[in-house]
Amino acid sequence: MFRRVSRIACVAGLMAVTTAQPSSAVVEWELIDDSVSLGMNGVSPHVEKVAGGDRVWRSDGPSGTEVSLCTDAGVCTSERLTTTGGGPINDFAVAQTTSGLRAYFKRVEPQTNTQAVYSAPCLTADCLSIGAATLTSSGMQVSKDIRAWGVPDPVRLPDGRIRIYIVESPVEGNCTEKIASYISADGISFTKESGWRLEGGYVDTEMLRAKDGEWLMILADIGCTASRNQKLFISTSTDGLTWTQPTVLTGAGESKLDPTGYEVSTNVFRIYYAAGDPRNAFVVKRATLRIKSTPAGSVGITKSPKATTPASKSKTITCVKGKTVRKVTGTTCPKGFTKK
Repeated sequence: MFRRVSRIACVAGLMAVTTAQPSSAVVEWELIDDSVSLGMNGVSPHVEKVAGGDRVWRSDGPSGTEVSLCTDAGVCTSERLTTTGGGPINDFAVAQTTSGLRAYFKRVEPQTNTQAVYSAPCLTADCLSIGAATLTSSGMQVSKDIRAWGVPDPVRLPDGRIRIYIVESPVEGNCTEKIASYISADGISFTKESGWRLEGGYVDTEMLRAKDGEWLMILADIGCTASRNQKLFISTSTDGLTWTQPTVLTGAGESKLDPTGYEVSTNVFRIYYAAGDPRNAFVVKRATLRIKSTPAGSVGITKSPKATTPASKSKTITCVKGKTVRKVTGTTCPKGFTKK
């Protein structure tokens, strides 16, 4: 299952954020909803780019994981996922390991009153059939009553190892969730890495880029801003362990969470995410994330900012151009925009 370049659909709606970088460069993060109606309910989507389009697994109801194949035009056709033993599985994701393609997911074990992250070999190239499950680590097994836990994000590192980013709740409280990580040489047995990748109520990580010196993550929060709805954020890293203060991508309104995606061309990403109100059904939506760098007035690519100066410590101004509004970290608006 290889991710390939695909056509970007027409888009509607806009929220853009710019952040300052060294050498007077400005990196602009722009998330725009695609004008498609996918017809998929659920949360925790995971997408893989395949020959026929985008294969999207997601958690949808008591049956657990559902899967659909979606075209660029946003037409989604249901497919069947076959598992080996056990009950319903959720938070499904896929990674290519040294031992082959594997699925990663969360499963509740009623007989032991636990929930845990398991992996299983994909029995087919499309990972629509998976084998017997193996517990990833005793550290990724907790009481089934712990909320805001899980959503494992397996990522293949440049050296071939697999790292799982996961939400943990070491203490009860408001916005106390933390992002932990576990590492594995074979993608089967995992060991916890020291420290926290992020703290303060951030959840639902999805790695969009994992290169030496250049990591990019889209994620959500648990509703920790003043509007109390869940939002999508972006963060960068040079090593996958220390991350910049996440920069918000979305505003007030319906909650947005559980992002997943892939890079379709240089600095352009296709994103799927869950949206809605916790009191109603969540639906899966699609958006386009673009990264634009404009050092010295030209468009180009610059390295991700290092995790040394959180954006929250910099001055933020509002810039407008017609109906487009952008939050800029710094003192100068991008070309064509005026300070509000």
